[in-house]
Amino acid sequence: MRQVSLTEARAERGARSVRRGKRDSRAVLRAETRGGPRKSKVAGSAGKVRRLLVRRPVLALTLAVVVVGGAIGLFAGGHVAHAIERAEGALVQPFTDAGFVVRDIAIGGAERTSSTAAAAALSIPKGESIFTVRPDAARSRLLMLPWVADAEVQRHFPDKVAVRLIEKRPFALWRNGNELAVIERSGAVIVKTEAEAFPHLPVIAGQGAPEAAAPIIDALAGQKAVQARLVALERIGERRWDLLLSGGVTVRLPEDGWDRQLPELEKLIVEKGVLERDIEMIDLRYPDNYVFRLRNGDSRPVPRERRA
Repeated sequence: MRQVSLTEARAERGARSVRRGKRDSRAVLRAETRGGPRKSKVAGSAGKVRRLLVRRPVLALTLAVVVVGGAIGLFAGGHVAHAIERAEGALVQPFTDAGFVVRDIAIGGAERTSSTAAAAALSIPKGESIFTVRPDAARSRLLMLPWVADAEVQRHFPDKVAVRLIEKRPFALWRNGNELAVIERSGAVIVKTEAEAFPHLPVIAGQGAPEAAAPIIDALAGQKAVQARLVALERIGERRWDLLLSGGVTVRLPEDGWDRQLPELEKLIVEKGVLERDIEMIDLRYPDNYVFRLRNGDSRPVPRERRA
């Protein structure tokens, strides 16, 4: 009895193995039908390529150089740019035909910038599609003009471009050797010019004068008699100022405390009438005396008035 049971058990296990084999065969068949082997082949090929590149880094580097070089060649040769331009032109043309073209260019805020110079910097021909106008690029070109401090360029559809300029403010004239230039308050040079073009601006001279001129020009605005007779301000040794007044009179200011000497000079002119005398130079650098040098070469110190 035991032997018969063992035999039956073995037979049963064999039958189950046969059934499992059939099921596995059907599964493999279904996988093959769905492209499983093809995917396996692709994955296997990719794996082989990766393993090849890992084992041969020089080959990998060469392939990378070839790919990058090809891309650079396309861009450098203009092929990509030309393709983009052709596509852009095809998109823009219907709008151009519909009237979206530049017919009017309005420029505001130009006092010292000529309309010819502004138009040349804008470089926007009338009749061009308004969609091809690049406001940022046009603004960058306008900022290269000497008098333009800032600019705003706007497209107003369908056919107008509006430009607003903010120009630099002239502050003084700087005489540097034989050249004369208009400068800003900061001391930055704007353009070379002639004195006749800006008769109302103070004239400064000397090395370092443009950067140091703003405080003393501001202070002179409150001294009417001095300002009315002022011909030029000269920077001496990049440390102090001389005032050149009408009639050939030179006023020497100290390096420190020069601002306190301007009211003193105003008083000497208005109350003492010193410029009506034969004076060539007034030296205000000494705390206790004024020193006057006459045109004949004599120097005369005069005690300052002591104030309570």
